[in-house]
This record gives sequence, structure tokens and C-alpha cells, in this order.
Amino acid sequence: MRRASVLLSILVLVLIGVVVSGRAGSITLAQEGTPSPDEFAPPEGISFMPLGFGTAEQLPAAPADFILARFSLDPGAIFPIEASDPSVTLVVIESGTVTFQVEAPITITRAATIAAFATPGVDESAAPAPEEIAAGTEFTMEAGDSAVFPPSTAGEVRNDGQETAVALLAFVEPQGGEEGTPTP
Repeated sequence: MRRASVLLSILVLVLIGVVVSGRAGSITLAQEGTPSPDEFAPPEGISFMPLGFGTAEQLPAAPADFILARFSLDPGAIFPIEASDPSVTLVVIESGTVTFQVEAPITITRAATIAAFATPGVDESAAPAPEEIAAGTEFTMEAGDSAVFPPSTAGEVRNDGQETAVALLAFVEPQGGEEGTPTP
């Protein structure tokens, strides 16, 4: 069990490093040159498909825990986001539609943008740009959409739809979950 958690931690760190180094500051939808077809291809028998991505402007102080969870909201369910929550969270909607209101600006990467990066041969420059949402603005996310939610930010999550909504959540939080880097 320990070996599996170590391998998973290494994989998560590598993926975060790839996303952060390749997407620092903002997502670049064009490239300077056309890579050979096999330049970014994984070895035979291995596949890699991004499910969501975004940029975290701040991370909790070390040591920090990484947590991956599946989160379900039944129709009509409401979940408060506490300002005291120090975690940075990547949210990827698996199914349904989820409505958010968050007291911080949020950048949503829509499913079409993620699909452009996951499909070989697709012109990434034609993909829609990530969507900027102002603090306090209500917005919805649908299957395939993703966003990074900053630490210590109040808000609300709800399911206004008729079907259960499901999201994958990847948390980075300080060990103990009590203290994080304060929001400036």
C-alpha cells in the first residue's frame, strides 16, 4: 500500500510539474513549431489524457497532502465553501451541471479546450480560450469543464439540475488542514 501511494504521489508531482511549467501564467494555445507526430507520444501500451487543468496562484506551505476525491451532489443539494478552508482544489466535472458562486476570480477551462489538448492532430490554436469569471459572479460548469479554486475563499456549490452531478476534486492542503498561505 505504501508503494502505491508513493508511486501515485510521484505521478501527481510529475503531472503538476508538466502542467505548471507548460502553462505558467496562462494557457498557451499555439505552439512555435510543429512537433513530429511521435514527439509527445507516450511509449506503446501507455495512454495519457488530461481531464482538466488550471493554474494555482498560491499553494499551501509544506508539508502538504494531496487528495483525490469523487464528489456527488444530488438535485437541489447545496454545499458551502468555507473561507477557513486552506486547500487549493482542482475541480473537474464528470457529469451533470454544477452552479458555483465564489468570492474570488476563477478561470474555467471548458471541455472543448481540454479536448483540443487531448486530441492528436487537432489545431490547439482553434480551441476556445479559458473563461475568466469575476469574484462573486455565479457560474456553471458542465461535464468536462475544470477550474482551480484558491484557498481561503468563501462561496457556494449547488446542483440546480434534475440529475446527480459528479465532480473529481484534487486537493492540495497543508497537513492537518488548519493553516495555509493567506490570501493577499
